[in-house]
Amino acid sequence: MHTKTILLGFVAATIAVTGAVSPSFAARQKATPEQRAEWMIKRLDTDKDGKVSLDEVKTRTEIAFKSFDADGNGQVTRDEIRAKREAFRDARKQWRDAGKSEQATAEFHEKMKDIRPAAMPGMRGKAFHRIDADGNGSLSLAEVTEQAGKIFKRRDTNGDGFIDAGDFTRKI
Repeated sequence: MHTKTILLGFVAATIAVTGAVSPSFAARQKATPEQRAEWMIKRLDTDKDGKVSLDEVKTRTEIAFKSFDADGNGQVTRDEIRAKREAFRDARKQWRDAGKSEQATAEFHEKMKDIRPAAMPGMRGKAFHRIDADGNGSLSLAEVTEQAGKIFKRRDTNGDGFIDAGDFTRKI
């Protein structure tokens, strides 16, 4: 009888813990492609018309380029990209080590305004070499903007000159 009571208690506790933990696992699921598309449109849509134009993409690309061009010489090197990413990782580690308190979170978000690596064509290894059209080992604003335009055209699946939610729907 005592063994059955212990066993039933263990089963009940396991079910209770599983039920309490399940919502936290659900919250960690990856974002759907539709959610990522919505976030991208919100981030790039500066005139808030619900769609992204090529001009908006070029403007955002120029801002990202300037944030990576640490020495202001009009060229972004692999070392500048690496330094920006390392600064971001260090800031994120400091935030985690601080226990993610309210104050640490506020400081982290303020610091991120300056060092968060924005999305920019050429940030990844193979892409860097492909975009570096003149082969000088660095990216110019013209090279990066040209690649951003190519990416824009690929994303604009319906060819209307804008990226909107319709460009992310699956064709059946």
